[in-house]
Amino acid sequence: MTSKNLPRVVVVRGDSVLNVRAMKAGFVGLVGLPNVGKSTLLNQILGEKIAIATPKPQTTRTRLLGVHHDKERGAQIAFVDTPGLHRPSGRGRTKLNAFMMHEALSAVAEVDAIVLLVDAEDKEARTPDRAGPKFALGEIEKAKKPVILALNKVDRVKQKPLLLPILEAWEKAYAFAAIVPISAKNGSNVDRLVSAIVDVLPEGEPLFEEDMLTDRAERWIAAEYIREQVFLLVKQEVPYAVAVTIDEWEDRDKDVVVRATIHVEKEAQKRILVGAGGSMVREIGTRARAEIARMVGKPAHLTLFVRVDEGWTESDRALRDMGYE
Repeated sequence: MTSKNLPRVVVVRGDSVLNVRAMKAGFVGLVGLPNVGKSTLLNQILGEKIAIATPKPQTTRTRLLGVHHDKERGAQIAFVDTPGLHRPSGRGRTKLNAFMMHEALSAVAEVDAIVLLVDAEDKEARTPDRAGPKFALGEIEKAKKPVILALNKVDRVKQKPLLLPILEAWEKAYAFAAIVPISAKNGSNVDRLVSAIVDVLPEGEPLFEEDMLTDRAERWIAAEYIREQVFLLVKQEVPYAVAVTIDEWEDRDKDVVVRATIHVEKEAQKRILVGAGGSMVREIGTRARAEIARMVGKPAHLTLFVRVDEGWTESDRALRDMGYE
Protein backbone atom coordinates (compact mmCIF):
# COMPACT_ATOMS: atom_id res chain seq x y z
CA MET A 1 0.00 0.00 0.00
CA THR A 2 1.44 3.40 -0.96
CA SER A 3 1.30 6.51 1.21
CA LYS A 4 -1.29 8.01 -1.14
CA ASN A 5 -3.97 5.50 -0.19
CA LEU A 6 -3.16 5.14 3.52
CA PRO A 7 -5.99 6.14 5.88
CA ARG A 8 -6.07 9.93 6.25
CA VAL A 9 -6.26 11.52 9.69
CA VAL A 10 -7.51 14.96 10.69
CA VAL A 11 -5.39 16.07 13.65
CA VAL A 12 -7.35 18.26 16.07
CA ARG A 13 -6.02 20.03 19.14
CA GLY A 14 -8.46 22.11 21.12
CA ASP A 15 -10.76 23.91 18.69
CA SER A 16 -8.19 24.03 15.88
CA VAL A 17 -7.65 21.69 12.96
CA LEU A 18 -3.87 21.42 12.64
CA ASN A 19 -3.42 19.29 9.53
CA VAL A 20 -4.60 16.34 7.53
CA ARG A 21 -2.07 13.53 7.08
CA ALA A 22 -1.67 9.81 6.81
CA MET A 23 -2.00 7.54 9.81
CA LYS A 24 1.24 6.70 11.59
CA ALA A 25 1.91 3.35 13.23
CA GLY A 26 4.93 1.42 14.42
CA PHE A 27 6.78 -0.46 17.13
CA VAL A 28 8.84 1.50 19.65
CA GLY A 29 11.32 -0.11 22.04
CA LEU A 30 11.67 1.25 25.56
CA VAL A 31 15.34 0.63 26.31
CA GLY A 32 17.83 1.55 29.01
CA LEU A 33 19.93 0.38 31.91
CA PRO A 34 18.15 -1.45 34.75
CA ASN A 35 15.79 0.57 36.95
CA VAL A 36 15.53 3.69 34.78
CA GLY A 37 11.71 3.74 34.70
CA LYS A 38 10.81 2.00 31.42
CA SER A 39 7.84 0.10 32.87
CA THR A 40 6.63 3.17 34.77
CA LEU A 41 6.70 5.15 31.52
CA LEU A 42 4.73 2.46 29.68
CA ASN A 43 2.03 2.44 32.37
CA GLN A 44 1.91 6.25 32.37
CA ILE A 45 1.37 6.46 28.61
CA LEU A 46 -1.22 3.68 28.51
CA GLY A 47 -3.09 4.92 31.57
CA GLU A 48 -3.21 1.32 32.78
CA LYS A 49 -0.84 -0.78 34.88
CA ILE A 50 0.21 -3.72 32.74
CA ALA A 51 3.92 -3.67 33.63
CA ILE A 52 5.26 -4.22 37.13
CA ALA A 53 7.72 -1.70 38.51
CA THR A 54 9.83 -1.75 41.68
CA PRO A 55 12.87 0.17 42.97
CA LYS A 56 15.02 -2.95 42.42
CA PRO A 57 16.94 -3.39 39.15
CA GLN A 58 16.10 -6.21 36.73
CA THR A 59 12.45 -6.37 37.78
CA THR A 60 11.44 -6.67 34.12
CA ARG A 61 12.46 -10.01 32.63
CA THR A 62 10.55 -10.33 29.36
CA ARG A 63 9.40 -8.12 26.53
CA LEU A 64 5.94 -6.69 27.09
CA LEU A 65 3.76 -5.14 24.40
CA GLY A 66 1.57 -2.17 25.25
CA VAL A 67 -0.50 -0.46 22.55
CA HIS A 68 -1.20 3.28 22.72
CA HIS A 69 -4.07 4.46 20.51
CA ASP A 70 -3.44 8.18 19.93
CA LYS A 71 -6.48 9.56 18.13
CA GLU A 72 -5.40 13.15 18.71
CA ARG A 73 -2.20 12.67 16.75
CA GLY A 74 -3.57 10.05 14.38
CA ALA A 75 -1.11 7.38 15.48
CA GLN A 76 -0.88 3.94 16.99
CA ILE A 77 2.28 3.23 18.98
CA ALA A 78 3.09 -0.36 19.88
CA PHE A 79 5.49 0.03 22.80
CA VAL A 80 7.82 -2.84 23.66
CA ASP A 81 8.99 -2.70 27.28
CA THR A 82 12.32 -4.50 27.68
CA PRO A 83 14.57 -5.80 30.47
CA GLY A 84 17.35 -3.45 31.53
CA LEU A 85 20.51 -3.64 29.43
CA HIS A 86 23.29 -5.33 31.37
CA ARG A 87 26.23 -7.56 30.52
CA PRO A 88 24.79 -11.11 30.37
CA SER A 89 27.99 -12.90 31.39
CA GLY A 90 30.38 -12.69 34.31
CA ARG A 91 30.27 -13.33 38.02
CA GLY A 92 26.77 -13.95 39.36
CA ARG A 93 25.15 -14.06 35.92
CA THR A 94 22.83 -16.94 35.02
CA LYS A 95 21.03 -18.27 31.98
CA LEU A 96 18.12 -16.12 33.12
CA ASN A 97 20.34 -13.04 32.67
CA ALA A 98 21.26 -14.22 29.18
CA PHE A 99 17.57 -14.67 28.37
CA MET A 100 16.79 -11.15 29.59
CA MET A 101 19.49 -9.60 27.41
CA HIS A 102 18.30 -11.59 24.41
CA GLU A 103 14.80 -10.22 24.99
CA ALA A 104 16.10 -6.64 25.12
CA LEU A 105 18.46 -6.83 22.14
CA SER A 106 16.04 -8.71 19.89
CA ALA A 107 13.45 -6.01 20.58
CA VAL A 108 15.97 -3.31 19.64
CA ALA A 109 16.58 -5.09 16.34
CA GLU A 110 12.89 -5.48 15.48
CA VAL A 111 11.27 -2.12 16.36
CA ASP A 112 10.86 0.95 14.15
CA ALA A 113 12.22 3.41 16.70
CA ILE A 114 13.83 3.42 20.14
CA VAL A 115 13.32 5.45 23.29
CA LEU A 116 16.48 5.36 25.40
CA LEU A 117 15.69 6.13 29.03
CA VAL A 118 18.39 7.61 31.26
CA ASP A 119 18.05 8.19 35.01
CA ALA A 120 18.84 11.82 35.78
CA GLU A 121 19.46 10.86 39.42
CA ASP A 122 22.06 8.21 38.62
CA LYS A 123 25.54 9.73 38.76
CA GLU A 124 26.86 6.81 36.71
CA ALA A 125 24.44 7.62 33.88
CA ARG A 126 24.77 11.39 33.87
CA THR A 127 27.68 11.21 31.46
CA PRO A 128 27.42 8.83 28.48
CA ASP A 129 31.13 7.93 28.57
CA ARG A 130 30.70 5.83 31.73
CA ALA A 131 30.71 2.03 31.38
CA GLY A 132 26.96 1.42 31.67
CA PRO A 133 25.70 4.17 29.36
CA LYS A 134 28.51 3.50 26.90
CA PHE A 135 27.49 -0.16 26.74
CA ALA A 136 23.83 0.77 26.17
CA LEU A 137 24.68 3.28 23.43
CA GLY A 138 26.89 0.74 21.71
CA GLU A 139 24.08 -1.81 21.54
CA ILE A 140 21.58 0.77 20.30
CA GLU A 141 23.92 2.13 17.64
CA LYS A 142 24.05 -1.31 16.00
CA ALA A 143 20.31 -1.17 15.34
CA LYS A 144 20.52 1.95 13.16
CA LYS A 145 17.03 3.14 14.14
CA PRO A 146 15.76 6.60 15.12
CA VAL A 147 16.52 7.07 18.80
CA ILE A 148 14.87 9.50 21.21
CA LEU A 149 16.54 10.19 24.55
CA ALA A 150 14.18 10.48 27.53
CA LEU A 151 16.00 11.89 30.56
CA ASN A 152 13.80 10.48 33.30
CA LYS A 153 13.25 11.32 36.99
CA VAL A 154 14.04 15.03 36.47
CA ASP A 155 11.49 15.78 39.21
CA ARG A 156 13.92 14.30 41.72
CA VAL A 157 16.76 16.63 40.74
CA LYS A 158 16.31 19.55 43.14
CA GLN A 159 18.83 21.86 41.49
CA LYS A 160 17.50 22.12 37.94
CA PRO A 161 20.63 23.82 36.51
CA LEU A 162 22.37 20.47 37.06
CA LEU A 163 20.30 19.05 34.22
CA LEU A 164 21.88 21.29 31.58
CA PRO A 165 25.35 19.68 31.52
CA ILE A 166 23.72 16.23 31.50
CA LEU A 167 21.61 17.12 28.47
CA GLU A 168 24.60 18.70 26.72
CA ALA A 169 26.77 15.64 27.31
CA TRP A 170 24.17 13.28 25.86
CA GLU A 171 23.50 15.59 22.92
CA LYS A 172 27.17 15.37 21.97
CA ALA A 173 27.30 11.59 22.42
CA TYR A 174 24.74 10.58 19.80
CA ALA A 175 22.61 11.98 16.99
CA PHE A 176 19.29 11.63 18.81
CA ALA A 177 16.11 12.44 16.93
CA ALA A 178 14.98 14.33 20.04
CA ILE A 179 15.97 14.76 23.68
CA VAL A 180 13.11 15.14 26.16
CA PRO A 181 13.43 15.56 29.97
CA ILE A 182 10.51 13.76 31.65
CA SER A 183 9.10 12.33 34.83
CA ALA A 184 7.52 8.97 34.01
CA LYS A 185 6.11 8.78 37.52
CA ASN A 186 4.11 12.02 37.55
CA GLY A 187 3.69 12.37 33.79
CA SER A 188 5.62 15.61 33.41
CA ASN A 189 6.55 16.21 29.75
CA VAL A 190 5.44 12.69 28.76
CA ASP A 191 2.97 14.16 26.24
CA ARG A 192 5.87 15.98 24.58
CA LEU A 193 7.78 12.71 24.44
CA VAL A 194 4.86 10.96 22.74
CA SER A 195 4.75 13.75 20.13
CA ALA A 196 8.45 13.24 19.44
CA ILE A 197 7.85 9.51 19.04
CA VAL A 198 5.00 10.05 16.56
CA ASP A 199 7.28 12.32 14.51
CA VAL A 200 9.70 9.46 13.79
CA LEU A 201 7.12 6.72 13.19
CA PRO A 202 6.50 5.48 9.66
CA GLU A 203 3.19 6.05 7.91
CA GLY A 204 0.98 2.99 7.94
CA GLU A 205 -2.30 1.39 8.86
CA PRO A 206 -3.06 0.51 12.50
CA LEU A 207 -1.26 -2.62 13.62
CA PHE A 208 -3.88 -3.71 16.16
CA GLU A 209 -7.60 -3.41 16.84
CA GLU A 210 -8.78 -0.32 18.72
CA ASP A 211 -9.48 -2.25 21.94
CA MET A 212 -6.05 -3.91 22.03
CA LEU A 213 -3.99 -2.94 25.07
CA THR A 214 -1.50 -5.79 25.33
CA ASP A 215 -0.93 -9.25 23.90
CA ARG A 216 -0.45 -10.75 27.37
CA ALA A 217 -3.23 -12.74 29.02
CA GLU A 218 -4.64 -11.69 32.39
CA ARG A 219 -3.17 -14.76 34.07
CA TRP A 220 0.33 -13.77 32.87
CA ILE A 221 -0.10 -10.27 34.28
CA ALA A 222 -1.40 -11.77 37.52
CA ALA A 223 1.79 -13.83 37.87
CA GLU A 224 3.77 -10.62 37.39
CA TYR A 225 1.74 -8.87 40.10
CA ILE A 226 2.68 -11.65 42.50
CA ARG A 227 6.37 -11.42 41.56
CA GLU A 228 6.20 -7.64 41.98
CA GLN A 229 5.16 -8.03 45.61
CA VAL A 230 8.06 -10.41 46.21
CA PHE A 231 10.42 -7.73 44.89
CA LEU A 232 8.80 -5.08 47.07
CA LEU A 233 8.60 -7.08 50.30
CA VAL A 234 11.61 -9.40 50.30
CA LYS A 235 15.21 -8.25 50.58
CA GLN A 236 18.64 -9.41 49.43
CA GLU A 237 18.98 -11.95 46.62
CA VAL A 238 15.69 -13.78 47.11
CA PRO A 239 13.57 -11.85 44.52
CA TYR A 240 16.11 -12.65 41.79
CA ALA A 241 15.68 -16.37 42.45
CA VAL A 242 11.88 -16.21 42.21
CA ALA A 243 9.56 -17.16 39.38
CA VAL A 244 5.77 -17.40 39.49
CA THR A 245 3.49 -19.77 37.61
CA ILE A 246 -0.31 -19.80 37.56
CA ASP A 247 -1.66 -23.27 38.33
CA GLU A 248 -5.36 -22.46 38.09
CA TRP A 249 -7.35 -19.50 36.74
CA GLU A 250 -11.12 -19.73 37.10
CA ASP A 251 -12.92 -16.64 35.85
CA ARG A 252 -16.42 -16.81 37.31
CA ASP A 253 -19.34 -14.38 36.91
CA LYS A 254 -18.81 -12.56 40.20
CA ASP A 255 -15.17 -13.30 41.02
CA VAL A 256 -11.95 -14.94 39.88
CA VAL A 257 -10.17 -17.80 41.63
CA VAL A 258 -6.39 -18.08 41.25
CA ARG A 259 -3.92 -20.68 42.48
CA ALA A 260 -0.25 -19.88 41.91
CA THR A 261 3.18 -21.24 42.80
CA ILE A 262 6.20 -19.13 43.76
CA HIS A 263 9.35 -20.99 42.72
CA VAL A 264 12.70 -20.47 44.48
CA GLU A 265 16.10 -22.16 44.19
CA LYS A 266 16.93 -22.91 47.83
CA GLU A 267 15.20 -24.12 50.97
CA ALA A 268 16.48 -21.05 52.84
CA GLN A 269 14.79 -18.80 50.28
CA LYS A 270 11.53 -20.69 50.79
CA ARG A 271 11.71 -20.10 54.55
CA ILE A 272 12.18 -16.37 53.98
CA LEU A 273 9.26 -16.21 51.55
CA VAL A 274 6.92 -18.15 53.80
CA GLY A 275 7.93 -16.14 56.87
CA ALA A 276 7.19 -16.82 60.51
CA GLY A 277 3.89 -18.67 60.68
CA GLY A 278 3.28 -17.92 57.00
CA SER A 279 3.25 -14.14 57.59
CA MET A 280 5.30 -13.15 54.54
CA VAL A 281 3.50 -15.25 51.97
CA ARG A 282 0.15 -14.04 53.36
CA GLU A 283 1.23 -10.41 52.92
CA ILE A 284 2.42 -11.11 49.38
CA GLY A 285 -0.92 -12.76 48.65
CA THR A 286 -2.97 -9.94 50.17
CA ARG A 287 -1.25 -7.27 48.10
CA ALA A 288 -1.22 -9.28 44.88
CA ARG A 289 -4.88 -10.18 45.31
CA ALA A 290 -5.78 -6.49 45.44
CA GLU A 291 -3.87 -5.87 42.19
CA ILE A 292 -5.58 -8.79 40.46
CA ALA A 293 -9.02 -7.64 41.63
CA ARG A 294 -8.32 -4.15 40.27
CA MET A 295 -7.27 -5.60 36.92
CA VAL A 296 -10.30 -7.88 36.45
CA GLY A 297 -12.78 -5.48 38.02
CA LYS A 298 -14.21 -7.95 40.54
CA PRO A 299 -13.16 -9.79 43.73
CA ALA A 300 -10.21 -12.16 43.47
CA HIS A 301 -9.38 -15.19 45.59
CA LEU A 302 -5.69 -16.06 45.56
CA THR A 303 -3.93 -19.10 47.01
CA LEU A 304 -0.14 -19.20 46.96
CA PHE A 305 2.29 -22.10 47.29
CA VAL A 306 6.09 -21.85 47.61
CA ARG A 307 8.20 -24.58 46.02
CA VAL A 308 11.95 -25.22 45.74
CA ASP A 309 13.25 -25.89 42.22
CA GLU A 310 16.99 -26.05 42.68
CA GLY A 311 19.04 -24.22 40.06
CA TRP A 312 16.08 -23.25 37.88
CA THR A 313 17.80 -20.03 36.70
CA GLU A 314 20.54 -22.20 35.11
CA SER A 315 18.28 -24.83 33.54
CA ASP A 316 17.02 -24.43 29.98
CA ARG A 317 14.07 -26.71 30.67
CA ALA A 318 13.13 -24.94 33.90
CA LEU A 319 13.36 -21.54 32.21
CA ARG A 320 10.90 -22.76 29.57
CA ASP A 321 8.60 -24.15 32.24
CA MET A 322 8.63 -20.77 34.01
CA GLY A 323 7.70 -19.00 30.77
CA TYR A 324 11.13 -17.63 29.88
CA GLU A 325 11.48 -18.84 26.31
